[in-house]
Amino acid sequence: MNVAEITKLSTREKFELMEALWEDMRSKAEKSDIPQEHLDLVQERWARVQSGESVLLEWDEVKDSIGKP
Repeated sequence: MNVAEITKLSTREKFELMEALWEDMRSKAEKSDIPQEHLDLVQERWARVQSGESVLLEWDEVKDSIGKP
């Protein structure tokens, strides 16, 4: 299936396709190894949040801030 074929699908069919893709990707991600450097980075960032050095933002806040000084 190519992009042209996807654009012709109904909204319902597109959602069904997205769900199928998500399930497939999720099952593969759960089986794949995460590089230790990625785990270390996440742990470092989480430690900064826990210590108060960094703050987690809601996704809507992040989207609204994109492109603003």
